[in-house]
Amino acid sequence: MRITLFNCLDSFTWNLVHDLERAGAHVRVVEEGQWQDSDWDQTDALVLSPGPGLPDEHPQLLDVLKEAVDRGVPVLGVCLGMQAIHVLDGGALTNMDEPLHGRVTSVDWHRELPRWEDLWKDMPTPMEVGLYHSWVVDESTGSDAYNTIARNTQGWPMARVHRSLPIAGVQFHPESVLTQEGRALLRAWLDSTQRCLAISASKVSLKRS
Repeated sequence: MRITLFNCLDSFTWNLVHDLERAGAHVRVVEEGQWQDSDWDQTDALVLSPGPGLPDEHPQLLDVLKEAVDRGVPVLGVCLGMQAIHVLDGGALTNMDEPLHGRVTSVDWHRELPRWEDLWKDMPTPMEVGLYHSWVVDESTGSDAYNTIARNTQGWPMARVHRSLPIAGVQFHPESVLTQEGRALLRAWLDSTQRCLAISASKVSLKRS
């Protein structure tokens, strides 16, 4: 599977690339501001990297995400990437009282999952994850298109999934050594994405026949 990682110039980006490659994906990296229309021809699924600041401070981030949604391209947003998904959905972000950089938190997964019923179903609960952020999704804003499927002990949303589209985000960093089950989480996302793409391909084939 061909993954394009939209790089928001974060120090963790290449850890994420390497973990996706270890899970069997072919990963291309396109830096913010450098995306071209031809990049879609080489993109089966899109990963939005972590990064500093806010989503609208990163060139092309929201535009590329919107086109991915319009095209039906599966998306995984990590930290800033999850926040971008929420902003595109019309949501707002909350600036936390204290930045959580290099912190470990415990996450509980909710098993009432949306369309991707098998996505992350095998993740342990509770599960320790690494945090590196100072903004968080404000769930009182945005549409009802997304389900929060994981929260930490403070109640903050840690993972969200679209109810009908292959779009998911995690606020924590699966590529961090502080997230011991991070590679398993990425493999599970790749597996679910592969199944989603296979279903889409079969529907296209049936239409053509």
